[in-house]
Amino acid sequence: MKNKRFAIIALMPLLFSCSGPLASAAHVIEMNASGDEDFNVLQFTDIHWNYSTNIKEASAFLTNTVNVAKARAGHIDLIEITGDSLLVANKKIATTLYDLVESWEIPWAFTFGNHDYEGEWSEAWMNNLVSSSKYKHAILPEAVNKEDDVDGFSNYVINVKRGTKVEWQIYNIDTHNLVEEFGSYDYDFIHENQVQWYEEEAQLAKQNNGGTSVPSIAFFHIPPTDIYDFEKDGTLVGGIKDEKFCPGEHASEFVKVAKENNCRGMFFGHDHSNDIVWKKDNIVFGYGVKANTELYSTEKDGIDITGCAILSLHKDSDKFDLEHLIIDYDTKQVSETLTWKEINL
Repeated sequence: MKNKRFAIIALMPLLFSCSGPLASAAHVIEMNASGDEDFNVLQFTDIHWNYSTNIKEASAFLTNTVNVAKARAGHIDLIEITGDSLLVANKKIATTLYDLVESWEIPWAFTFGNHDYEGEWSEAWMNNLVSSSKYKHAILPEAVNKEDDVDGFSNYVINVKRGTKVEWQIYNIDTHNLVEEFGSYDYDFIHENQVQWYEEEAQLAKQNNGGTSVPSIAFFHIPPTDIYDFEKDGTLVGGIKDEKFCPGEHASEFVKVAKENNCRGMFFGHDHSNDIVWKKDNIVFGYGVKANTELYSTEKDGIDITGCAILSLHKDSDKFDLEHLIIDYDTKQVSETLTWKEINL
């Protein structure tokens, strides 16, 4: 039987420098894949550090999870934090969390979640902190700190290169906080100008790749309304559903446009007790694994459903492996591994 543990955070932005054969460098970062190895991405989501967090205990859990993931995959090339790193926290708590992430000495990126807007800071303060020289492994383009025509504060793409070729693109997209309509509030969504930005970047990568589209992965926080279509018509990959879906009520064109531009997977958080994954129309679509018990989380048979996800992007391929590691928060032992090989087949 499952139950939920309740406790009671905000996030971080990031990016780096950029370059590219053509245009749009302001929102682009480049990273190099090593030799013949997969490019391994560790996804954390919904860490939710806040005033009541036991920092020592929470730090030990996250660091142990990184070490378990490194041992499991052989190496981690990038850490993606998909929103709600924090909730009702101050600048000291936020800085302590980012100091911890930086101490792992692995490149790290993030997207804003809805709770990341609620701390004692502004988006500009957070972006300036994470893009400062203090965090040498943080990836946050300078453009994210400036006003432009793209809504949100964490929209950028990482071009994963092997030699001179861009082999994969990793998109980080801001799903914002709440939107007001008719006097009430609902969760926000990926806006039209963000979809347009994504499509322009994907088409640019295709142009620079001799007319062949580059496979991509997208990370964001709040699931889109398409989640109901995937549940109804998609093929279940695995994981559990232990709460209702919580997308915004507003539909976005992002999934449709992403499908047309060779997006191979999109992953999010937000619903703490869901880590379910589907495949539909050759896109893998689903949740990560909540990285803490804060605010609330699920237990199954006395084991916390906490941990991380690992994506292994294959060389010279548009396929990847996905693995969910379930790591009990109290014992820090791996209780379950859910592994899906080349799930784009």
